Amino acid sequence: MPLFRKALYSTDFSPLAEVALDYVKKLKEAGEEEIVVVHVVDDLSVELPDGTDLIKEKDVFKILPEVDQEYVVNLIEKLNSIKEILEDVGLKVKLYLKYGNIPKQIVSVADEENVNIIVMGAHGKGLLSEILLGSVSTDVIRHAKCPVLIVKKREE
Repeated sequence: MPLFRKALYSTDFSPLAEVALDYVKKLKEAGEEEIVVVHVVDDLSVELPDGTDLIKEKDVFKILPEVDQEYVVNLIEKLNSIKEILEDVGLKVKLYLKYGNIPKQIVSVADEENVNIIVMGAHGKGLLSEILLGSVSTDVIRHAKCPVLIVKKREE
């Protein structure tokens, strides 16, 4: 029986997130069947309820300014590109584009989807206790109920 069946991949679309995506693709070899891809927007110019899924809540476009609508459409296109990449290696994929506190939303989706592991990149920004990982990844590790695989770019 595979160790993992369902993983959550959190992306901010950075080069480091692309490195983490390579690890996600390799999970297929370990028996992974499904990937839940999450991107969290934390600073739209309008107030939305914390946890709003910008993919599923089509009415959100009625209240977003045009510039934010274009931004959200761009994010959805990026998520769909990741979906295609993961489907090409034989994984089932589910997408979330959430609004709110980033670590809180990542952990919330992980709980809701009952994932076996969370995979994310760590930028290493923040204060002394967070220098090695970064504040988002530190908060996810602190609150997640499943293992968290942190991918850091190797120093050359």
